[in-house]
Amino acid sequence: MNRVIINADDFGIHTEVNQAVIEACGQGVLTSTSLLANGPAFDQAVDLVRKCPKLGIGIHLSLVGSLPTVLSAKEVPTLVQSDGLLPESYTEVIKRACQGKLDYGQVYREFDAQMEKIMATGLPIDHLDSHQHLHVLPQIWSIVQSLMMKYGIHRLRIPREAYSYKVLSANPVRIAGRDGLTYLSRKAMTSVRRLHFTTTDFFWGMVDGGHMTESNLHYLIDRLPFGTHEIMMHPGRSTAVLSQSFAWGYHWQDEFQALLSPEIRRQLEAKQIELITYGDLP
Repeated sequence: MNRVIINADDFGIHTEVNQAVIEACGQGVLTSTSLLANGPAFDQAVDLVRKCPKLGIGIHLSLVGSLPTVLSAKEVPTLVQSDGLLPESYTEVIKRACQGKLDYGQVYREFDAQMEKIMATGLPIDHLDSHQHLHVLPQIWSIVQSLMMKYGIHRLRIPREAYSYKVLSANPVRIAGRDGLTYLSRKAMTSVRRLHFTTTDFFWGMVDGGHMTESNLHYLIDRLPFGTHEIMMHPGRSTAVLSQSFAWGYHWQDEFQALLSPEIRRQLEAKQIELITYGDLP
């Protein structure tokens, strides 16, 4: 039997996302979410998730997204822009790293503060991942390993989507990004095994990131190989409202509806797929 984690990223980023996550857990097929310590709607997310005890909860580390830092901007100047916020995209983080302008000590301290803030809620944390998957960049990955051991977290996302998936049909830019991410993720697996961390056999949601619609989700479920899987989702109750704050081109509302779809639930049942959380992994 295939075992599948369906995870919603960006919990805490906006009230529209928070409400969608809770509804998709209670009424749909969502099993897990990842919480942003620096999300503007963090406090609401923490309050809401206490009402959904079956939902797995992870830490969603962030160095991007035009979000504030948990530490003051003055404490982490190499991580922020002139407005005191984190850069919009991973490309700026990589650029600073290549130019020697990224202080990894500041990365450690900010990530430590994010993890400490979430752990202090007392919520049962079962995994770790990151905004735009920056935790698998080599220098950042070493920091994340240390912090996972510090906080006793041993399950995490390693976003190694299969090179062959939608290779001829997806956006070429997405394919290139996916392939680079998968390459770094496969290198990270050496440390995962050495440190006895746990991840799923497969990860999905990179080429369909932000538009895991019902049709895309149906297509994926129909082709899952045997093993444990994580499917990454970005649900939100209103794309129109969220697009006013985040110019990412995501189809939040469509992803939300996919999670509520009776057809998706029937497909999962017909294929005898067990829905799980990271906490169900060994």
